[in-house]
Amino acid sequence: MRDIRSDLQERANFIEEQIRAAFAHFEKMVQQLQSERDARVADLKGTHAMINKFMEFEARHVGNVVELANPPAPRLSLAERIKTASG
Repeated sequence: MRDIRSDLQERANFIEEQIRAAFAHFEKMVQQLQSERDARVADLKGTHAMINKFMEFEARHVGNVVELANPPAPRLSLAERIKTASG
């Protein structure tokens, strides 16, 4: 019977190298996703801060806005106005 230990060792080494390559690729993808997430979070925080400043500006300069108790009646369409006028 032939000794296949060297063949098996070669295959094991090859598989180990594939595992290392897959792990390195995974780590690279994780870093890329983290960078994208950090950039998105920074963008959203900037937008959030801008909205907060705008709300503060409105509160200082516009004051309290009083809402109407009775909202205005809905506007009639042209067809409804013609129907009402001729009816």
